[in-house]
Amino acid sequence: MCSTHRYCTTDQPLKGLKLVVCGYELEQREHRGIAVFSKGLLRSLKQAGAEVWLLSEVAPPMQDMLSRAWLPQAVRRTVFTARLLDQLNSGESQFRINSALKRWLLNFPRLGRWLRWLDQIRYERQSLFPRRRVSTSQLTKIPANQLLNSPYQRCERLAYLRDIDGVICARHCFRDSFSLARKRTSPTLQIDLNGFDGFITTSPLNLQPLNTPIFLQTVHDLIPLEYGRTLDHLPSFSRRLLATISARRIYVSKDAEQKFNAGLLSACKNTKELTPTRVLTQPPSLQFPGDALDWEARTSDLKVLSSNQKQLHVLTPSQFLLFNSSVVPHKNLLFALRAYMESDIERMGVNFCITGQPQNDAYSREVNDLVRKHKSVIFTGYVDEATKRHLYLNALALISPSLVEGFGIPVLDAACLGLPALASPIGSHREIQAMHDFQEHVLLCSTLHTSDWASAMRLVALRLQQKLQDLSTEGAELMLNQIRRERIQRYQVLQEEIKIAFRAGLCELLSEDIHTNLSTTVPRL
Repeated sequence: MCSTHRYCTTDQPLKGLKLVVCGYELEQREHRGIAVFSKGLLRSLKQAGAEVWLLSEVAPPMQDMLSRAWLPQAVRRTVFTARLLDQLNSGESQFRINSALKRWLLNFPRLGRWLRWLDQIRYERQSLFPRRRVSTSQLTKIPANQLLNSPYQRCERLAYLRDIDGVICARHCFRDSFSLARKRTSPTLQIDLNGFDGFITTSPLNLQPLNTPIFLQTVHDLIPLEYGRTLDHLPSFSRRLLATISARRIYVSKDAEQKFNAGLLSACKNTKELTPTRVLTQPPSLQFPGDALDWEARTSDLKVLSSNQKQLHVLTPSQFLLFNSSVVPHKNLLFALRAYMESDIERMGVNFCITGQPQNDAYSREVNDLVRKHKSVIFTGYVDEATKRHLYLNALALISPSLVEGFGIPVLDAACLGLPALASPIGSHREIQAMHDFQEHVLLCSTLHTSDWASAMRLVALRLQQKLQDLSTEGAELMLNQIRRERIQRYQVLQEEIKIAFRAGLCELLSEDIHTNLSTTVPRL
């Protein structure tokens, strides 16, 4: 460990510890699931006193700036930082700088196709021959003062910048690690992080830090192994899971831990559990502003754009069900929609709001075909944090019929609010239901029959209708204002309680010393 590090017993037990956290999920187009976990992890580490750096594979090209020798190095650095943050903010996988000649050639169809073909060949070549080691000289470090002096610090997607002390750019490091995991020999990408005390991944990655005594990986689920309709490359995913065995591990749920132990550790007969592990419940994801009780608690209606940004929908508070997940098969949206239509509560004016973005696949096309027949179903697409917060605060109930999950952040958010949540009886949802008083708010329904879910939807709709039926319009509005106010207050209390527990468990895991020999050979699956 770095000589400057000393463990403290104060409010900041990690003070003096220099940590690198993987930012892979924060580079994706949509910030869901693991991205929410990543942000909570960065915030907890920072609050515990650690110096936190984010590892990114984004390293935008600078050929156009390097050709201008008269430009000072500081100017080039500023441009590099701006391009880095722009790419992180947009979620675009590539930042292209084309010369004037190439831009002109792209105007010609045949030449344009040829040039794009060459770009694709270059990309495939890099995937076929990935690096196996990243040295410290190949890392570009951008300290916090350059990040926070940028206009991008005001972008919502980059709010996590205030919780980090800098960004380490290692060009294509995640892509190279995935490419290596696809190979039969399954080598691990090594990154030399000399000068840092620890390396933390926010999901299983085929990475190995050098010159860092602490290595911690996060395991969310085994979904690609359990459910066939995913896009993950199974051998690659399996090898990434195997790469976590020699590291300390965070499990996001007991269900994830049990499945990992049964599916991975038990399969590796020569491997014993030698590394410290923890099951940590991540903090809920909504962030209410300071004036939420004075303003957001008194929302009269909610306006949201459709996913194609062409139609404005007005949602009446407590008159819509919320599905806040991606449109992928294991989220079971098609089942939920059929149950909603069977319930017939759309006749009562209850809408079904979906914040997921339809994909270009057969499942989404089937969902779209069903939705076209029902104007009461609204696709908002991926929404910003403020809109998501308003949707949760004003929903009649949350719908989460997932067939498999690592944890289930939407259900946790709903339970913390006191918002009724209709959820599938999978292991992680059962864990959430068992927390605090969540049994009163999380209703677990079997996904074998849509009729069970249709009945549950009618139940929550009729309960509210009965509360409102004897009230005047003004009285109903006052009651809904009180419900929103109570939800905000409840959420803030529980959020802080879960944050404290998460941070404490994380600090314990990082401060444990490993006294055992971790040189055990791990067989490949």
